Amino acid sequence: MRILLARVLPLILFLLLFTRTSLLAGESRPTSQGDIKKAIERARALRAQTKLVPGVLQSSGLILKAGDVRLGQATLRIDDAKGEGGATYKLSEQYKTAIVEDGKGAQIRYSGTLLLGSDLALLSGELKQTAELKDSDGKEQTATTTITLKLDGDTLTYERTAQRKGEDKPFASEKKKIALHGERPMPMNALLGLAVFVSNAEKDGWKPDPKNALCVPVLDLNWEMVDVGVEPAWVSFDQPTYMEPKNTAAVMRVRVLVGEVGEKGLEVDAPEPQVWRAVQTWALDARAKALAHPAPPDPRIKIEPADAESVDIETPLDLAKIGAALK
Repeated sequence: MRILLARVLPLILFLLLFTRTSLLAGESRPTSQGDIKKAIERARALRAQTKLVPGVLQSSGLILKAGDVRLGQATLRIDDAKGEGGATYKLSEQYKTAIVEDGKGAQIRYSGTLLLGSDLALLSGELKQTAELKDSDGKEQTATTTITLKLDGDTLTYERTAQRKGEDKPFASEKKKIALHGERPMPMNALLGLAVFVSNAEKDGWKPDPKNALCVPVLDLNWEMVDVGVEPAWVSFDQPTYMEPKNTAAVMRVRVLVGEVGEKGLEVDAPEPQVWRAVQTWALDARAKALAHPAPPDPRIKIEPADAESVDIETPLDLAKIGAALK
């Protein structure tokens, strides 16, 4: 069960925007700290926005299936925060999914609301995940994990509690502070906003060039919601090829590199070839919106794109049918 959840839950979290995963990309791997520093500086300059950029506002949804059996659904929205908590944007993401393996079933319900600044940096967030687990002998257990994130000056505060249904006290709790040393980390699902920033900056028309790559700090929250960290993401843009979907205007590639926030800010290792090959790619239309979703790593599972407004997160999921479909 743990292995299958580890495959599916990250997929749901990031397929809202990602179009596919590719092992090949025609751009040069940065080999020096000079290259990396330039990408960090470009990103800082680009993100120095002072007001809302309308193109960043968007929504998307998906339905996850195995054959004709629904495994789950998800939505993501980036809206005008209208000043809530001092924010410019409000990112709302949610999903519901169910998995059955070896006679054991799990139904997971997640929702997250993140308030972002004009530079897409996280200001605060509330995340909640409820897992309903059912053993092969019919025994059920429900646990809810709640996470609060808050930017206080140059420090990100992270608080987590996890509690089982029917119990008076949490079985796990944690609080920690992450020193940011001047960095402004952004959620992974806000990365498409960078494409809007880049296209708006081109006064004579956008001509994507991977040589003008960006390196930004992103929040890393694992699917189990037990820890949070900040890591570097290498973001580049390129011209579409004949392999992209119809109406593709640009290709956006993202690679999560090895690094951390240290006393000197974002510290990034020059990527080894195996790190560089792990690239996630969007095909973007003229509004910097993703046109398609990738094929999941499990061939039994397929993705159906949907408008966020048409997706009902509470649509019931049938564990018996799911178990039969995933045999």
